[in-house]
Amino acid sequence: MVRLFIAVDITEAIRRDIAGLGRSLPDTRPVPDDQLHLTLKFIGEVEGSRVLDIQETLQEISRPAFSLCLKGVGTFPPRGIPRILWVGVEPHENIVALRNTIERKLAEIEIPRERQKFSPHLTLARLKNCPIRRLQEFLAGNALLQTPEFPVEEFHLYKSQLTKNGAIHTILQSYPLEKVHL
Repeated sequence: MVRLFIAVDITEAIRRDIAGLGRSLPDTRPVPDDQLHLTLKFIGEVEGSRVLDIQETLQEISRPAFSLCLKGVGTFPPRGIPRILWVGVEPHENIVALRNTIERKLAEIEIPRERQKFSPHLTLARLKNCPIRRLQEFLAGNALLQTPEFPVEEFHLYKSQLTKNGAIHTILQSYPLEKVHL
């Protein structure tokens, strides 16, 4: 079995700009800097023989390249005990359209669709027992966070191998988006 997900990477400059945010709160497990990405679809465990089908299906996707910026911070779930600290994505339209295309194409080969509404974000940290007051101060202090725009020119199929020291993410294949000529 192979554990797979599809994601968009952020630029190295943006990664450097936001890398410390996940480490700035107590009782959190920050996402390692080299694993900061925007997950479009978590596929999960599949038979090794299905990987080629998935790769071939993703090659059929044709969408234009676009730009994004990271904007604002928040937590999941929106109600109850916060478990995930995230930074948001603006504008949403192009990343949602890409994600919906991926969902539709993979459904054709019987990869189940996500049931939850897609909320584009980049996970900064997993929260354990972070003091609520500190979390509220962090959210208020970073509410206006906004990075420069960065180009999204490709998406990737990742393999995620779980180890006792955390997950190891490896790109299996990259899929270029169409260059937009003005």
